[in-house]
Amino acid sequence: MRGTSHQFASPLADTNETARHALRKLNERVENEARRIAHELHDEASQMLASVYLAIAEVARDVPAARERLSAIPPLLDQVTEQLRQLSHELCPIILDDLGLAAALEFLAQGVARRTGLLITVENSVTERLSPAIETAVYRIFQEALTNVTKHARARRVGITLEQQDETIAGSIRDDGVGVDLCSLFGLTGSRGLGLIGIRARLADVKGTLAIECGEGEGTTLEFRIPVERQ
Repeated sequence: MRGTSHQFASPLADTNETARHALRKLNERVENEARRIAHELHDEASQMLASVYLAIAEVARDVPAARERLSAIPPLLDQVTEQLRQLSHELCPIILDDLGLAAALEFLAQGVARRTGLLITVENSVTERLSPAIETAVYRIFQEALTNVTKHARARRVGITLEQQDETIAGSIRDDGVGVDLCSLFGLTGSRGLGLIGIRARLADVKGTLAIECGEGEGTTLEFRIPVERQ
């Protein structure tokens, strides 16, 4: 038997200016911290891995008998290096600034799919650049939603859509998972709600609205709308 679906809308656009200012400052701090961690992943971790490469080469040179076994290590380190590069770019998506939201979302989906085995499709009809605040918010919303899916939904497929409807940007992420507890989703109980708190904060900052529909065994759909501010 299919579960019953429910839908909730959150009037985030009515948040008062003081609260929006506080959320904006919070999101700025989050972005700065993400940038710092991304740089450490890229620079410091890369330097450490370079030292490991050199150490392996030295051991292989000094201990000829171990060369064959040591030869299997550099390819593994190559994978670690690529993973760190992907994570650092997801944390601090330079591609978002350089190439725009469409390219950044494709990059994000490919990285998550590669790590988790999820089949993720992206349909995006928004071709023009939006304000930096909106582009960052949309990217982070999809990023947090994908994290929720990978942690809790037990899904196999995820569909991401983004389109412009008149003066509004409409986005959604749908999974074919088990469905989740709406109380947890809305941050009332449990760790699952933490991701939704972040999503709601992002939307409040750009005067967006949020709706979630889910039912046991029916998967979950998260939809949001944001008034357009073109760059």
